[in-house]
Amino acid sequence: LQYLQALGQTLAIAFLGTFMAAILAFPLGFLAARNVVANRILRLLTRRGLDSLRSVDTLIWALIWINVVGLGPFAGALAIMSSDIGAFGKLMSEAIEAADRKPMEGVVSVGGSPLHRVWFGILPQVLPVFASQVLYYFESNTRSATIIGIVGAGGIGLLLAEQIRILEWQQVSFL
Repeated sequence: LQYLQALGQTLAIAFLGTFMAAILAFPLGFLAARNVVANRILRLLTRRGLDSLRSVDTLIWALIWINVVGLGPFAGALAIMSSDIGAFGKLMSEAIEAADRKPMEGVVSVGGSPLHRVWFGILPQVLPVFASQVLYYFESNTRSATIIGIVGAGGIGLLLAEQIRILEWQQVSFL
């Protein structure tokens, strides 16, 4: 039962971290896209901010968040979120920039506002790409949640680290 709870906690860390990162990166992806934001300075600052977030590994984020909020799964979810915001923002901005211009031009030609251009011209094209990226990262973050658990961020990794410390190699291989 303890192992199943820890496994569920690992999945919850991965899901929550991925979900929070997707929600926060969604507007940042639009701010970093060349065909949505005309202000070069805002776009440049957004891109460099996303690059900075992406450059720090999940394990380092876990160590940072453990010092901020303490040991446990909340630190793990925040670590995954912090790591993924940069990656999601970059991938989303690239998908937005690669979107076909014809639907956007069609919306503008019938009197649509810039918000309508994004809502009806860009979103239908990029939402499937966003969804596939989020699902892929959730799968990847499930493995990451196990690793960051070893440093104290909760989940099955925490139990794994405890079993390694007391040299219970049968339990380690089972986990």
